[in-house]
Amino acid sequence: MKKWSLLFILVVFTLSFVGGCSSENIEKVDVYEMESFSVIKKDSLTSYTDSEVVSHLVKAFKKAKKEPGVVDMVDPHYKVEFGEESYYLWIHKEQGTIMNLDDTNFIYTLSQSSAKTIYELLN
Repeated sequence: MKKWSLLFILVVFTLSFVGGCSSENIEKVDVYEMESFSVIKKDSLTSYTDSEVVSHLVKAFKKAKKEPGVVDMVDPHYKVEFGEESYYLWIHKEQGTIMNLDDTNFIYTLSQSSAKTIYELLN
């Protein structure tokens, strides 16, 4: 009986923890145009609050594919912030690359459809 009670408590705790972590409710995405890695263009902030736009941006970034190896990149086009996360963004019509500011040794590629949507949104 103790064994089942302990198992039940463990399952409930695990589900609560996973549910709490995945329920991050992001309501706004801030996008800055960049001049270089350390310089934001003056008056370039655009904030997106439409839930559909925010959801698409966040999902695109979360589903980006990590690329192997250490990178050396040119200056980013944008800096994107949502929740506690900040990324540099390089975006073209059919491809996009992001880099998490907390770990600038790696890049992540956006899917072609996400890159196209984000490109159209920002341009």
